[in-house]
Amino acid sequence: MYVRFVTPLIHPDSGMETGFFRASWYLHRTGCPDWIHDELDIQFRWFNRNLPVPGRVARHFKRRNSIYGVCWFHTAARECIDRARYCAWLITEGGVPVQAVKLRSPREIIWHDDHQVVLRPRRDMPRAFPDTRFALRGRHI
Repeated sequence: MYVRFVTPLIHPDSGMETGFFRASWYLHRTGCPDWIHDELDIQFRWFNRNLPVPGRVARHFKRRNSIYGVCWFHTAARECIDRARYCAWLITEGGVPVQAVKLRSPREIIWHDDHQVVLRPRRDMPRAFPDTRFALRGRHI
């Protein structure tokens, strides 16, 4: 089983709901309290020390469009998920809703390690905000 914490913001490359890591910058636009930014900084420093950056998040081809992957946590990565859940709460308190979605079995794996997996986006992937879509403009996240 895999879990992902998503927002209603849509990533411009993958077309999927943006995860909490990449959506956290949006809080700078909302004017949320400094204590939220401070707490997120503490959590993100932990992730930077303890969660490897995926070695590959996209596949590029000469004659067709690139595929940009979507990151999911393995449910066995308990501390990562607990901290991600706290970050989701912080980001929600800051004004951007975050929900958890679960996936039973991955297909089309681009990259994986002991904590996470990067998957090719698919239309049948679970979504938390199917009726609420906000495209991110002017800045790739």
